[in-house]
Amino acid sequence: MDKEITFYQDIKPLFREKDRNCMYFSFDLYDYEAVCDKADEIYKRLTSENEGQMPPSGAGGKWNQEKIDKFKKWMETGKKKGLPPEREAFYKLLNNESFPEFLPTAKKMAYDYLDKAKSLIENPPSELGRYGKLLKHFEFTQDAFNKRLQHIYDYVKEEVDKYEPANDPIYNSRKDVIESIRQWAPFDQTDGAWLRYAVKLGPTDEITSLLSEILQDELGNGKVEHNHSTLYTTLLASCGIHLPEVYQRAYAEDPRFLDSAFSIPALSLCISQFSDLFFPEILGFTLLIEWTVLEVAPNIKLFKYYGLNPHFYEMHVAIDNASSGHGANAKRSIELYLDHVRQNGGDDAVQEHWRRIWIGFASLWSAGTLARDFEEMLYQKRIGRYEFPSHTMIYDHALSHNIVNIGKSQLGKPDLRQRMIKMIAHKAPYASRNHNDRKFGDKFINELFNNPEGFLDALVESSYVVKGDPKNSPILSRLTTWDGPMYKVFTEEELNLWNEWIRSLDPNNKPSDPILSLNIVTEMRRLITTLKNNQYATLGHSHILTGPNPEDPDSIITKDILWWFDQDDPIWIMKALICDKNEHRMVIPNQPENSPFITRMMAPANKMGSAFADIAISRGPMKNGEILPSIGEPWSWKDIAYRWIQLGCPLDQDELHVYDTDVDNYQLVKNVDFQPLYTHHTGVISHHKYGPGGIH
Repeated sequence: MDKEITFYQDIKPLFREKDRNCMYFSFDLYDYEAVCDKADEIYKRLTSENEGQMPPSGAGGKWNQEKIDKFKKWMETGKKKGLPPEREAFYKLLNNESFPEFLPTAKKMAYDYLDKAKSLIENPPSELGRYGKLLKHFEFTQDAFNKRLQHIYDYVKEEVDKYEPANDPIYNSRKDVIESIRQWAPFDQTDGAWLRYAVKLGPTDEITSLLSEILQDELGNGKVEHNHSTLYTTLLASCGIHLPEVYQRAYAEDPRFLDSAFSIPALSLCISQFSDLFFPEILGFTLLIEWTVLEVAPNIKLFKYYGLNPHFYEMHVAIDNASSGHGANAKRSIELYLDHVRQNGGDDAVQEHWRRIWIGFASLWSAGTLARDFEEMLYQKRIGRYEFPSHTMIYDHALSHNIVNIGKSQLGKPDLRQRMIKMIAHKAPYASRNHNDRKFGDKFINELFNNPEGFLDALVESSYVVKGDPKNSPILSRLTTWDGPMYKVFTEEELNLWNEWIRSLDPNNKPSDPILSLNIVTEMRRLITTLKNNQYATLGHSHILTGPNPEDPDSIITKDILWWFDQDDPIWIMKALICDKNEHRMVIPNQPENSPFITRMMAPANKMGSAFADIAISRGPMKNGEILPSIGEPWSWKDIAYRWIQLGCPLDQDELHVYDTDVDNYQLVKNVDFQPLYTHHTGVISHHKYGPGGIH
């Protein structure tokens, strides 16, 4: 039986890097969908003798007939995709007894990973900053080893100590964090795999004993509830993520994973498959994972900030510590190993084996592009261009091509409006008892069910609906998702109706809409009004604020925050927030990263914080360093508050510069330096933007 020809295993390797964009840069020859679409044209050029042949002579060179025949057979047999190499390695090495023919490929992959790490320690990329210099190779002495590890530990601690999740430029919502949990599942659900064959049966030595202690802890020491992979699976389930079993092909094929989510687990499985051959590299890999465990401390802060259980990461920090835990074991095992090498091969052998150990140490940081891919995924999701995985389908792309233009109506298409009213009336008998004292403005929600038409009108003007944008409307993006209070309240058909109705509220919301100027003072006032109308202000009633008395502005008054929210004009709470008479100031002008209003009150772990994550307006492209409101990545209420504080807490828009939208090139009309959002160093761990972006 002929071997099946697939794109990733057989066709993609035929294209050299020089061939990749030789088709006049019209598409990427490493992309399966692109090659499928252009297969006939590619084959025509492969067999052409004309100037338009492919690959051109200046690239990878013309293919021989064997390669051309393979490409033709791939076309004729259905253009099968196959698994991308790292997904394939993950699946086949977890089931290695069924795929012995894959082992030569796995060994080659291991060498490829280690070659990249070798390049990294010789010439660290600038993107790694200070950390890159710490990864640079050095000659082994016990003193140099101790000092380098201490420098690495101190650097990582310095970076993670300053980290504030409120200032993180990547994670804008709880959903973003949950998605990161999904993307790290292939590695964390196989935690400890790199040691699976490094610990052998039979008489042991101290090195094996130290590694065995680490492995047994990873496996839970015989207790299911302590097994690291099980703990991570529990974390996934707590977030509503249920994946196939890791050994199943369906897991490796799961389209919700980024391909680069399999880079680190594939590295771990490839080197461990040949543990005798790559034992020095495995020692180095173990040291990286265990010694730099503080890398996961930002996850603990991030999870607490968004109300997620950080136990998986807290457990790692506890048992992997450098003084007496896994970090110490990993360091000691290397020292013992090199002592053994010195006794049997001398100092030159020590340096040779040490170099291999350090290559293994750096190999994680040179494997894959998960950090970059994940950040791009979140960005594409926010601007509506990414098919983002979700447990509840809240957006139908087909709707965007089937909207009937009815002008600027804010009530939606007539038939949709009647269907929505009918649905509300149908839900009313039970729903009218479920909302307790919740209000829309000054009206109780339970009472609004008595007037479905009025209720629908109130919804249109509420913060729960973003006109024209169902994907970012909190009623769908937050309240009705798996962890929302209204999960399963609506059927799939009813959710589709919600989608279509919200889209119809703004039929002219098109990508060609002009960029608008941002009036940050107006938006801040709108934020306060929205919080007041939806009763989120009551969640912060224990906070006390001092500010100018609305009835006598020359005097000062101290009241709880609920009182300030109840004032007719939002300007009074804005003034109180920045009043220097407050003993514990909630807002520090120009310093959102240090303002408790941002770092504490807006933490999404509480309900008020989750409200701030709701979409306020849209966010568009960069102009002169400022992200303007338009279509594109949306602004949340937190973004509005963050920008207001960043600009010095203006109470009058005339204090600021605006953009002149009547000219092609947007010009600053007043000389005030706008910064992009969330650029403060406390929200960024510099080396986490490179490679996989972390160790767990």
